[in-house]
Amino acid sequence: MLRFALAVCLVLSVGPLSLQAQEAAPTERPVDAAVIERLAKQAEPDLQGRQTHLRQYVDSFRFNSANDARLCVYDVTAEPAGEKGVRLTGFVEFPETRTALEAYFHKLGFTPVENKLETLPAASLGEKRFGFIKSPHSLSYAEPAEKEIVTDCLLGESLFLLRLEDDHYLVHNGDGYLGFVAAKDILPVDEVEFAKYLEGPRVSVRKDQPEADGRTILAASRLKYVRTDGDHYVAQLPTGEEVKVPAAESDLRDTPAEKLDVVCTNAKQLLGTKYLWGGKTSSGVDCSGLVQIAYGNAGVRLPRDSTQQIHMGQLTGTRWSRAAMRRGDTLYFINPQGKISHTGLYLGDDQFIHAVSPVVRINSFNPEDKNYDQARHASFAFARRLWE
Repeated sequence: MLRFALAVCLVLSVGPLSLQAQEAAPTERPVDAAVIERLAKQAEPDLQGRQTHLRQYVDSFRFNSANDARLCVYDVTAEPAGEKGVRLTGFVEFPETRTALEAYFHKLGFTPVENKLETLPAASLGEKRFGFIKSPHSLSYAEPAEKEIVTDCLLGESLFLLRLEDDHYLVHNGDGYLGFVAAKDILPVDEVEFAKYLEGPRVSVRKDQPEADGRTILAASRLKYVRTDGDHYVAQLPTGEEVKVPAAESDLRDTPAEKLDVVCTNAKQLLGTKYLWGGKTSSGVDCSGLVQIAYGNAGVRLPRDSTQQIHMGQLTGTRWSRAAMRRGDTLYFINPQGKISHTGLYLGDDQFIHAVSPVVRINSFNPEDKNYDQARHASFAFARRLWE
């Protein structure tokens, strides 16, 4: 079990804004008082919080208001503060979680609530909040102590860095999974370098490739394609070094523009369709139904709900960076309590299409556009890529 378990996904990023728009940060949304009261009553029906039950309250909030613990950070400790107060420490991934937890403990009758929770990514990372695996592979652990293995990260894999703890980074790996990866195996980069390396075709290695210097490029590694040299692909490592991989033992992956056109066109054909919870036809469609139709008619089967679809594909965007996103990526948004509750499809140039009441529409992340949607901008959490 990851030490931090999943939580809720929230608002406002730490550090510089995306390359795509040097825009004003979206304002933080207020919590839903009725939802907070429901969550508090699930923990204590009489709303009379007890300092001896603080761990129980933290766990109850996570269980009733969080997403998959493998995808969102929730490492929260509650301690008594005075006779009737509570002190919250640790870290969460989004400001919504931080704000909702404070309101939740207030509703349980604690006063004061000293909210010391840190939101991620940590400000101490500066602009280098991104990275790539630079060693043949590196194990990702549930804790920096390197005990329970979460997954394995391969050479060239993209990482979203969240915080540095001892000699390990807490990261989202290419699959979006959370884990602690040894700092020595990571090349930290800024947003420009991150987006540049991810742009263009990839060389996907199908067989282990021993190098002259004793290294091995392991099967399933994906590297940036540079050019073709006879019967070899020339690939670039995150460090800038070029290597040759036999074309017969690797694949060149690049999604044709035509395939992305089909997906986006499928979605646009439903513009103006009325919103219908559970619907997935031209008579009525909901958000996840729209995405399912867009990809389904292009030959890709997706699960029905946004909370299931978010597990599909490579992580390409987060609250604090959309620079590596491209059209066709699926988008995921959270409610004020931090739970994934909405999805859409990215069309490029800050535009996205989604099914929302009353009808399917195209909105923008850019405040300068007439179709800007401040609420969705504020609630955006992640983007995923189904085709490499």
